This record gives sequence, C-alpha cells and structure tokens, in this order.
Amino acid sequence: MSPRRRDETHAVGFVRYCFEEAWTAMTRRWRVALLSLLLIASAVFVVAAALGISTALRDVTTRMTQAAELSVYLARDASDAQRDAAAAIVRGAAAVAGVDVLDAAAATARMTREVPDLAGVIAALPESPFGAVIEVRLASSATEAEVEALVARLRAAPGVDDVIYDREVLRRVLLTIATARRVVALLAALLALAAFAAVAAVLRLGYYARRDEIVVLGLLGAPLRAITGPFVAEGLLQAAAGLVLGLLTLRVALWALWQGPAAAWARALEVPGVPLPSWQQMLTLAAATLVAGALAGWVGSRAADA
Repeated sequence: MSPRRRDETHAVGFVRYCFEEAWTAMTRRWRVALLSLLLIASAVFVVAAALGISTALRDVTTRMTQAAELSVYLARDASDAQRDAAAAIVRGAAAVAGVDVLDAAAATARMTREVPDLAGVIAALPESPFGAVIEVRLASSATEAEVEALVARLRAAPGVDDVIYDREVLRRVLLTIATARRVVALLAALLALAAFAAVAAVLRLGYYARRDEIVVLGLLGAPLRAITGPFVAEGLLQAAAGLVLGLLTLRVALWALWQGPAAAWARALEVPGVPLPSWQQMLTLAAATLVAGALAGWVGSRAADA
C-alpha cells in the first residue's frame, strides 16, 4: 500500500472512530444532549424566521414605496372652486404623474366597494360622510423634498380637510419593522449564545465522565486529536440535528400560520408564499451552525490539553 493510500485510509478510519464515539456518547447522555439540541433548534428557528420574514417585509415595503400616492380629502362643505384650486395645485407640481378627482358620490361608492362591511352603515346615514377626494400618483423621479413641499401647500389650501401621504405611513411602519428586527436579532443572539454554552457544557461533562478513559489513552501515547476529535464530532452531530429540527419546525409552523391566521394578511400584503429564507441564507446559516457546533466541541474538550 502506498504511503498516500495509507494516509487516506487512516484519515477515513479516524473520522469514523470520532463519529462512532460521538454517537455512543450522545446515546449514553441522551437527556442532556436533547436539551442542547433543542436550544440549537430554537436558535436556528428564530434566526431563520427573522431572515425569511425580513426578506418578505422588505419586498412588501419596496413595492409600497414605489407605488406611493397622495390622497387629498376635502371637507364636505368645500365648494367646487376650492376643489378645482386644490386640483390645480396638484397638476402644477413636477412630482405628480397623474391625478384622479372624485366627487363626494364617487368617493362614497369607492369606500363601500373597498370596505363592504361599512356599506349598510353609510347607506343609513342621512347624508354622505365623505367630501371630494383627489388621488395623486407620484412620479418615480419625485424627491422627498418636492413631495413634502406639495403636501404643505395642499394642507394650507382652503377646503382641504386632510392629506394622507403613503410614505409618511411607510416611514412609521419601517421604523416599527426596524425595531422589531433589532429585538429579534438580540433574541437570536442570546439563544445562539445559550446553545453554544449548553453544547460546550454538555461536552465538558462528557469529558469528566470519561476522564479515566482519557487518562489511560494519554498514558498509552494516544495523540491529542484522538481525544478531542470525538468531542468535536459530537458538537457537529448536535449542531446538524438541531439545524434540521429547527428548519423543519419553522417550515411546518409557517405553513400552518399561512393556512390560518396569516392568510388574510398575506393576501392584503401580496406576499406570494411562505416567507422562508433564501437558499443562500440557509446555506450560510447551516455553515455557521456547524462551525459553532464544532467550536463548542473543541471548547468542551480543552481540558484534555492538560
């Protein structure tokens, strides 16, 4: 047998030995191994959910920003001249791509069509609760300063009751989303740290449980990698199992959520499907989880250096 072939055979045998020892140790201490596995799965679940939902929300907010509009609501007692003056202000602005002017009857009909539950209430009122509405489509080249100047002019115009600017609402929504993402990122970091510490602690307990055996191996001249290797392999096994469990649980949970309570929200926000992480994100998460598991195994076996 050539030296290279002999080295490859020894490498394969060493890897097999490490994983066999790791599996034996996990089955022997299955209760504590299960605890660390569940912590890893929880961390993977939270991180993957945050990645998937953040991507979906980013796509939704991008579409909403690109389709931003102004809605100018006139008072019910506004005159036709005031309505025409407000429309003239809008049409003369460079930030505007199109204008639709709805009288009170058309505005009421649109509201009852978009919100059918209110149709009976509106019909029972002695007079229409809405005045004229001017819908403004903004140009894609419109700057924030131009739109804000237009909003200020419209709010100061006589007969205008209110001006709703979609991007103002979006700004608040984006601020809320950013805050939620920070909270989720902090929670994911804490869970990941707890999972790492749990795996390292479980493997350190395994080291102390096998201390006599490890001492004998050391006296017989076994290399350090023969002692630390099984611990690193056990960390990899726990990380891989936690990764699979976390991703499968996330898939089932999101599917159940999208079939039930979140279905209406998904249709309203035009989310095409279950917001799972992309393949690139999942591969990155898998690599980070496996590296963390191996590192936890190495940390847990550091006492073997002595």
